[in-house]
Amino acid sequence: TFTASYSITQVDVDAGSFYNLATATGTDPNGNPTTGDDFHDEPMFQGPALSIVKTATPATYNSVGDVISYSYLVTNTGNVTIAGPITVTDDNVDVTGTTCPAGDLAPTGSLTCTASRTVDQADLDAGSITNVAYATGTDTNGNAVDSPTDDETVTAIQTPGIADEKSLTG
Repeated sequence: TFTASYSITQVDVDAGSFYNLATATGTDPNGNPTTGDDFHDEPMFQGPALSIVKTATPATYNSVGDVISYSYLVTNTGNVTIAGPITVTDDNVDVTGTTCPAGDLAPTGSLTCTASRTVDQADLDAGSITNVAYATGTDTNGNAVDSPTDDETVTAIQTPGIADEKSLTG
């Protein structure tokens, strides 16, 4: 009986299995060389997953034209590499959308994406801006992987006022 060990690599997990071939050689009782092979293809559990945490700066706004910056921390919470590009979809940012660094995301790895929104009169009148975002990538089998959603609300500081000017003629 012989034993050996092998440390599983990220490449093995990303591939979905690892292949092991063992060859034994020896001599039979008649002095002839003999060999024997045994192989094992071990499947690996693949659990692709992403998470997202969204933050907004500043936490309040008070004027048309204010810019709210959003930061999205995307983390690979699964056990397989998520292929880039990683994208973030946010339902309420400026037309240019989000910007994420290029490249793959290894398990436990994180990246930060950004976006912004320019406050308009409707946002000021509404009293707050709430938006929802999620991250998307592709697993090693070519399947889309979406994070759960995360939302953020930024509150308006409303200062209603009416100016009244009087003049006397006479």
